[in-house]
Amino acid sequence: MLDRAAESLFWIGRYTERAENHARLIDVYYHIREDSIGPDEGVWRRISGAIGDSSAYLERYGEFNERSALQFLLLDTEQTNSLLTCVIQARDNLKKIREQLPSELWNLFNSFYLWLRQMTIGEVLAEPHRFFERVKEGLAAFQGTLVSIAMRDESWCMLESGRYLERSENIVRLLDSVCQTVEEKGQSSYSYLLAVLKSVGGYEAYRRLGIDELSMEEVASFLLLQETFPRSAHFALASFESNMKAMRSKSDRSGSSLEKIIRQASKARSELSWLERQDITFSSLGSVLQQLLATNNLLGESMAKTFFFPHGREVIA
Repeated sequence: MLDRAAESLFWIGRYTERAENHARLIDVYYHIREDSIGPDEGVWRRISGAIGDSSAYLERYGEFNERSALQFLLLDTEQTNSLLTCVIQARDNLKKIREQLPSELWNLFNSFYLWLRQMTIGEVLAEPHRFFERVKEGLAAFQGTLVSIAMRDESWCMLESGRYLERSENIVRLLDSVCQTVEEKGQSSYSYLLAVLKSVGGYEAYRRLGIDELSMEEVASFLLLQETFPRSAHFALASFESNMKAMRSKSDRSGSSLEKIIRQASKARSELSWLERQDITFSSLGSVLQQLLATNNLLGESMAKTFFFPHGREVIA
């Protein structure tokens, strides 16, 4: 597989996952906002900080408010991490290698892009929940079609590795953001913890495990350590590792660089496996998250050095 194809596939996985994460998170925070009492500036500040750059927002828009925050996070093409920018980047990468993937995938994603591109902030504000549902449905349709018809070859492994590495990073950044909120809110943080679980579709799974308490420690343990939940950090890192091992068996890139990536992923996944619930406390959570974030960055850099040339063109987060 050519370096340029590997890079495009990797970033298709990352950008589509990131766009879905944005839609899930903002939609759930909308519910929090509707149930909150008082000014909602703090809500939009937290969302902007979780998935955007608050300093860049303030420089361009000034105060935090609903219309400006949604424009910045969803439709602002000058914002490198907006939902629309993520979709544009994924589409551009898909276009470069469209001959290597089923044409149905291009048609599906291009139609989704054209719909999103013509949306205005007024239309989003008119039916925000419907907008986010449409985004999630469009990305789910692309992912479902990919799973149904794509060959399980090197291309598949590369795309999936990007998707799961992005998922791991999203979980870490989400928990880091909500940890700060819980520290501020104290006993009134229930709605924010509930939002975290719902934003990743994990509320029912969390309850089925028989966990009675909704605390920062329990939610963090679930999203970091739960091996069977597809959006946990452990599951994401294990899936990334699995795809790298599959890549090793399917390609001629079995040298030291690929082995190093596999060892790095295995080490991160093993460290999570050894953690117990009692190891996740409010005081220790910050260091655990920072270590995971450093690991995700390291894996991203190793992927670039091994598979992409020249590298460093895309936006990590």
